[in-house]
Amino acid sequence: MNARNFIIIMLAAHLSGCAMIQKSMEGHQLRSAQQEKLGQALRQIDRGNTERAVAHLKSIVAAPGVAGITDEALFRLGLLSVPSDLDREELSNAISYLERLQKEYPVSIWATQASSLTYFLSGIPRRIQTTNELRRQIRTLKDLNLSLTRENKEMKLNIEKLKTLDLELERKSKP
Repeated sequence: MNARNFIIIMLAAHLSGCAMIQKSMEGHQLRSAQQEKLGQALRQIDRGNTERAVAHLKSIVAAPGVAGITDEALFRLGLLSVPSDLDREELSNAISYLERLQKEYPVSIWATQASSLTYFLSGIPRRIQTTNELRRQIRTLKDLNLSLTRENKEMKLNIEKLKTLDLELERKSKP
């Protein structure tokens, strides 16, 4: 019985070793494929073709995560997703990529950079709202200034009329 148990244990160890080797090989193949996609995305960015770069990066982040590759892809995708017109919905997409990076790869060098960028991007809607309120206040103050300028001109005219009237009254009162 001991020999039989030994054979069973050895067979199980051998089979699990094969499974571990196979998983290692699959992991290496996935890493190589993701590394190649990241390289293609970077070349597309260099050429100015951000649409194709975004497509490559999205395929990387949709696949199982590979440290050193997926984290960089998330960071670059976050950067490329920042809209030029700072549209709120597109801005939230960029922030979500950066937050995912920080959550899934907290020790990555890309995560530390994403942290300050996320903080900055998150404050943009508030800054835009503040700017819009200030613009409204400026418009109101300009209108008020224009109104006061008109009133000031009217008062000057009235003062001149009063002076003229006062002079006429003085002439009439002198014999």
